[in-house]
This record gives sequence, C-alpha cells and structure tokens, in this order.
Amino acid sequence: MLEDPVNTATFHYFWKAKHISMISPEIIRSYFEELHIVINTDHDGDVVIVQGADSDFGHDVCIYVRVINNRLSYMAAAPGYAPEGDLYELANRNNCRRILPTAVVRGDTVYMECSFLLDEEVSKAYIVENCIKMVLHGIWQAFVQFEYPEE
Repeated sequence: MLEDPVNTATFHYFWKAKHISMISPEIIRSYFEELHIVINTDHDGDVVIVQGADSDFGHDVCIYVRVINNRLSYMAAAPGYAPEGDLYELANRNNCRRILPTAVVRGDTVYMECSFLLDEEVSKAYIVENCIKMVLHGIWQAFVQFEYPEE
C-alpha cells in the first residue's frame, strides 16, 4: 500500500514541530524562565538554582544544571548540611526509597544527582514535566527526607 504523500508530509511536519531532537543550555534556560524558576549562572556558564531553606529543611539547596551532548544533568548539595549518622548508610537507604535523585557521598558531603540522556526526539511537555518539575521537587524531598528513619 502506498503512503499518501500529503498526509505523510503533514505528519512529519507536525512531529518535528512538536518535538525536540537536540537540547541545549539555552533551551533548558528558556524552560526554567517559562516556569518562573529563578536561575543564576556559575563561572563556567552552568545554570544554578537555589532552593531556599524553610521549616522542612533548614539549609539552602544549590542545584547545578548542565547540558552536554544531549545529557541533562543535575547535581545538588546543601552547603552546611551535616547529616547525623553514617553517610553511606543514609545514602543507600535514600537510594532504595526513591527512583530519583541518587544520593552520592563524596568526602563528607552528600550530593543528589540525576541525569537524562535526551538523544531521541521528545516533547517539550516531557522535558518540563519529567526532566525539570519532577527532578527539582525530587531533589528537595530527598534532602528533606534524607535522615528519616527506615519505613
């Protein structure tokens, strides 16, 4: 059966117009701005988001966002945060409880990390909902709940 060239062309145009095949720091910055997320830039040009301390977690959480080769990566730390207990045990418990982010211990600092390889075409909505909103919320909750006892 032959394809209808008009409908096929329309489909391909619609698909390309609604999906993103290459991400860049500029695209991610524009999504943060559309979501009214205040961003800063570090000395390397990477995006930095600061989630302010509140009554749930008494430390600011600094989230570094990088886009390299279609990989959107987050690394977060809470300066001054010194969890009580064995950091590796706490990180392991955190990683067993949640899908993302992953708790990583370096020295005596806990980091929350997560990344997405976006080398296939995805929609803007997918990136915003799954790779931005869910991640930023997940990072905050991971720090809030990091020292919670086992369930």
